[in-house]
Amino acid sequence: MKVKTTQRLLKSCLIFIAMGGISTAALASDYEDWRKTATQEQKVDNMVKVLPGASVVMLQMGERYKNLYWAAKKGKWEFAEYQMEEMDDLINTLIITRPKRAKTAKIFMESAFSQFGPAIEAKNHSQFRAAFEHMRQQCMACHEANDHAFIVLPKKPPASNSPVL
Repeated sequence: MKVKTTQRLLKSCLIFIAMGGISTAALASDYEDWRKTATQEQKVDNMVKVLPGASVVMLQMGERYKNLYWAAKKGKWEFAEYQMEEMDDLINTLIITRPKRAKTAKIFMESAFSQFGPAIEAKNHSQFRAAFEHMRQQCMACHEANDHAFIVLPKKPPASNSPVL
């Protein structure tokens, strides 16, 4: 029964394509490649439109947040330090791509990461926990300042998705 249904579906698709239902050549020619034909101003406008929004950056930050916590928890201090560097890069990306968020992002940067260096260098988990809680509080303050107080980060993040951890 399954074979006959699959064969009928395949036959219907082939007939549809043969009758001109889908033409990839036609589809491709319907769209002009703005990267080649647009003015410089149009190109810049299009590039600005595709820059990652704050939500995209924050999704990545969330992954780094989890990785940072679990790296330290498992004593993988070098990986924890790497997560801090990546989080720093993400906030700097946010400052560039979303100027509206620059002021609060800079305030966050000035305070949130300040305690991690000594904790990671000393490989001291209790010192790290205090630094992590300080950063979490700074995250919450930044969320509140940007009218996103409803986004609350857990004190103990769920397990990381990283294959390293």
